[in-house]
Amino acid sequence: MRKYCILLLAALSLMAATGEAQDAAAPAKGLINVIGTVTAVDTAAPTITVKEDKTGTERIIQLANTRTLIKVSPGAKDLKSGTRITADDLQPGDRVDVRGTPAGDTPNSIAARAVILMSARDLQSARQAQAAAWLHSTSGVVNSIDPSAEKLTITTRTPEGPKPLIVETSKQTQFTRYSPQTPAVPVPSSFSDIQPGDQVRIIGNRSADNSSITATRLYSGAFRAVSGTIVSIAPDAKSLTIKSLANKQPVQVTLNDASAVRKLPPQLAMALARRLNPSARGETGDANASAGGQGRPPATGANNATSGGPASAPGIGLRTRGNGDISQIIERLPSEPVSGLKPGDAVVVAGIATGTDNRQLLATNIIAGVEPILQSAPAREAGASLGGDWGLGEIAAPQ
Repeated sequence: MRKYCILLLAALSLMAATGEAQDAAAPAKGLINVIGTVTAVDTAAPTITVKEDKTGTERIIQLANTRTLIKVSPGAKDLKSGTRITADDLQPGDRVDVRGTPAGDTPNSIAARAVILMSARDLQSARQAQAAAWLHSTSGVVNSIDPSAEKLTITTRTPEGPKPLIVETSKQTQFTRYSPQTPAVPVPSSFSDIQPGDQVRIIGNRSADNSSITATRLYSGAFRAVSGTIVSIAPDAKSLTIKSLANKQPVQVTLNDASAVRKLPPQLAMALARRLNPSARGETGDANASAGGQGRPPATGANNATSGGPASAPGIGLRTRGNGDISQIIERLPSEPVSGLKPGDAVVVAGIATGTDNRQLLATNIIAGVEPILQSAPAREAGASLGGDWGLGEIAAPQ
């Protein structure tokens, strides 16, 4: 249900935001809160069936005595803009936040006291609008923070090379953040959560001279990318240790069910090596021919004009629109088992820092088969190019 989460962040606590829903806001004894998707509607009963996000359980929601039925727009922060509805307005596919009590002895049945609705049609429109905004978003790494003015200075990648950009925020800026506790879903945050070295992605309005951007929405996370060689792999395959090529220090990498291991085919690895260093050569010959279109993203209207990246990189037969497309290419590769890795393998690990010294990572992706890339570019540059934009480019992108 990840694709709904960004749009529902503000709405999940709407019940607590108004006096009208005060009796349902706090989890009183026996009160049940269900957030999920409507799968069936029985207007005669009247009831709806809701598949709960948290457990996947289908709940029967009884509406006969529901006192509060309100529809809100995606992203609403309170119920002031909501409109009253009836049970007849609920449809399959709608997202609902239900508060109620157990309905007698009927298993998985709830007598609803309040229902907050986001219609499926409104959600689809909001996702499309957000996806369009994402194509025009700006990503970078935080260099410095001005807490008093609530401004950031970040480094962004441009066709001309890395450039600084000032990020201005306001009371209207919406902050969301990824953390080791929520590696796949952003949660509401604040300016104070952002730290130097964090990755950020900003939706907002750029100044005329492109020196600054005013953020309307800002995503952040302690995403890091480390290039190194595997030193050891735990017998349970849930962790491994790599030796960083940048500083020769060990890095502890933890894997969970969401962690993915992917291996670059040699031809694709050489093509990406040529992107980082056009003078790089390999036994396979010209990287443009050897890439053979493997992993090529579909041609879309999102090219240089919309993303700030080059339409194509010299010597590489891969259409690109900034670093995000490397993530998309890699994502399309099949996942590999951890057992396919061995000590001595070169890897790039992208993940979320779980410590303060960048020597502990919760891996989102482990990319193997990167030897040609590490040979053609400095470790820091190779790691940043393959893993640096993975977190916010792929995890947070609206779907």
